[in-house]
Amino acid sequence: MPIIGTKKTLNLHKYSIKLTELISNWKILLPLIFTFSGVIIGCFDGKGEGKLYFQITDFFLNVIMKGEDYTLGSGFLYYLIFPSIVIVIIFFLGLSVFGSIITNAVPLCYGYIVGCLSYFQYSEYTLKGLGYCIIMLYPYFTLTMLAIILCCRESISMSQLIIGSISKTKFPNYTFSAFYKSFIRNFIFIIAASAIKTLLDYLFGSLFIV
Repeated sequence: MPIIGTKKTLNLHKYSIKLTELISNWKILLPLIFTFSGVIIGCFDGKGEGKLYFQITDFFLNVIMKGEDYTLGSGFLYYLIFPSIVIVIIFFLGLSVFGSIITNAVPLCYGYIVGCLSYFQYSEYTLKGLGYCIIMLYPYFTLTMLAIILCCRESISMSQLIIGSISKTKFPNYTFSAFYKSFIRNFIFIIAASAIKTLLDYLFGSLFIV
């Protein structure tokens, strides 16, 4: 006979395990939080018409969108070089004792650029600008940002290893080999993202000529 009025027992142990797993992924979560914070700041700076906002959008509009010497090949290099410089910066931050702290400033800045361009496109071209973001910008930015966040995780781990070797504190097992191999993998990922952006330019670029 079924018992009426019984309540399901709350499994606190299960939730504590999930919380522990979430906290253990802070090397991914923290750069992700900084990325979205950068996007929000970029949008607000665009609304406030900050100087840096105008510099970023002016470069994008005159070099990427209207550049007289712009070709698919030069576009591919533009899309490849910038995130490549970013991950090189992250790489060297990982080789310093300050890397675990400063590294998160990189996705913050990158997210800021995404926010600036998003606000610019929507404020200037409304639905057409939103379509440009969805079709042309966000696939590229999503892929490159994923590579950057993964590089941030490795950079933080490497920086912790260096701090541990100096302070003789034991950190989770990590090696320099794993560090640089992860950057090589993510660089290949950025090449693929740049190729996809170039292909999108070729297929849909004529729809968004300004």
